[in-house]
Amino acid sequence: MSKPYAIGIVGVGPRGLAALESLFLVKSNSKASLDLHVKLFEASPYPGAGQIWTPDQVETNLSNIHERNLSNDLAGRPAINIGAIFIPEFPGYADWLTDRKDAPANASKDHFPARSKLGIYLYERFLTIYDALKGQNKAELFSAEIVQIDANEQSGIIITKDAQQHTVDEIVLTIGHQPTYDSEQLQLWDTHAKQNNLKLYKDPYPVGALETDAITPETKIALRGFGLSMVDQVRALSIGFGGSFVPIADSVELNYIPSEEAPRELVAFSLNGLPPVPKPFSGEIDSWFKPSEEELKLLIQAVEQAEANASTISDASFLIEAIAQITSSVYKRLGSKAKATDLSADDLTELTLQVIKKPDSEHTLLVSTKKDTLEAMLLYLHMAYGITEISLDYCLGQVWRFALGVLYHDYTYMNLGDDAMVDVVKYIEASKRYSYGPPVKSLQQLIALIKAGVLNLDFVADPEISLVPEGWQLRKDGKTIVVQVMVNSVIDAPQLAKVSSPLIAHLRTDKRVDAVSYKLGLHTLEDGRIISKGGNTHQNIALLGRLAKGSVVGVDDLIECFGKPARKWAEGVLNRN
Repeated sequence: MSKPYAIGIVGVGPRGLAALESLFLVKSNSKASLDLHVKLFEASPYPGAGQIWTPDQVETNLSNIHERNLSNDLAGRPAINIGAIFIPEFPGYADWLTDRKDAPANASKDHFPARSKLGIYLYERFLTIYDALKGQNKAELFSAEIVQIDANEQSGIIITKDAQQHTVDEIVLTIGHQPTYDSEQLQLWDTHAKQNNLKLYKDPYPVGALETDAITPETKIALRGFGLSMVDQVRALSIGFGGSFVPIADSVELNYIPSEEAPRELVAFSLNGLPPVPKPFSGEIDSWFKPSEEELKLLIQAVEQAEANASTISDASFLIEAIAQITSSVYKRLGSKAKATDLSADDLTELTLQVIKKPDSEHTLLVSTKKDTLEAMLLYLHMAYGITEISLDYCLGQVWRFALGVLYHDYTYMNLGDDAMVDVVKYIEASKRYSYGPPVKSLQQLIALIKAGVLNLDFVADPEISLVPEGWQLRKDGKTIVVQVMVNSVIDAPQLAKVSSPLIAHLRTDKRVDAVSYKLGLHTLEDGRIISKGGNTHQNIALLGRLAKGSVVGVDDLIECFGKPARKWAEGVLNRN
């Protein structure tokens, strides 16, 4: 009897689950006689969900994907039959909700589930395939952190933190957020906090760590960053301490009702001080911004022409020009729902292109980046509800979101040179203040906290920060405040050079990986196999996930974890053997 072909899957969050499913789905449709055995490595207690989607996190952590999108696009797994192996089907998200009798009660607005709820879905989905494979001795699960991988042409060795070694034929890294080296600022703050018995939360998650007796109503807390993670932390520091938000009659705003235990002053700040921009309130309003099939063809043609002429493409002009043209068309179609303009379609396209290249551009069709922060937040809230004229920048952000859906699903691996990919990623990241905007409820809660005098925005745009024995002193426009707790809510980008985990550090030292650029992740082939520093494309190590940013573009999307990259990797495994 031939020896089974052993696959090591390192990191079993959603991507690891998708890789496992894809491997056996492809195997069931393949004529290959390869006898597979999978070794799974996951340190968190909920494989399939991993650390980000763990079911036991606080309920205040909301997904940034609404139930409508999850129900439409997170498909289930069909039943799989391979000889004696039977893997039962698992429902898509919509049917799973129906089975749980857990569908949102109000279908007229978009509902954003708790991350823990999605974690339950992912964990249950993992168990059904793992139990079936384990029963046939086709899979093993190890609760272990991996610190090193050694590989040669014949095999790979996976080494755990407790020095256990596992030999496999090939390895796929499906790792998500990795620890990074502290910035110089965080290093100074860490030393300061330890010397003065202060509290610094260097990692945004788990936010449940903030729900501690060490934080009292009198504790002043600063939040570094003004994005999605900050919203989770603010909820933990308000709802997590017994506070609540209640609707205001005949208004789209909420009132904040503090508890006796909740901290009374939170201070938010970031480099630019620009607030997050919410997604539309409902599917109906969202549809206003959906490009037509003809408009999306402009995007598809632009990408495919760029790939066909990759040697001549050095930047993202092909992409942003298409986005600008589509946005112009969508904005014109909004009619009276948008700010009035007498600009021609071509002039509107040029203005949109200018805004993409220079987001702080000023124009009457835009919400000024110099506008008072609370006023801007209220404007965007009203746009999300469709009760005030839509600005061009808001429209552009929503068009970007639809465009990213196409790119992530169909063109996640663009066959372009490094310079072009760096530029593509730059513009995608710049769009995320809008395209990855929070649920409307999140903005309503922030506004309520500001109006209640709890969330202080006096220092929101790049304050001067001094270290004092009592904590951190923030200074801006003649105002000063000292906070005793500093919370970092900035999640570092997936830059290979900044990752501090022993696993990636070893691969770098061993020259088995090569960065797309110092700002991005590593080089991979379309099937996920890692390209070495010396250009070796035949390594038996693959990577699917955030650290491939630059080789692929759709690395932060839960739904696309179950998309093309995992299938391409699985097909590669079977085709090579």
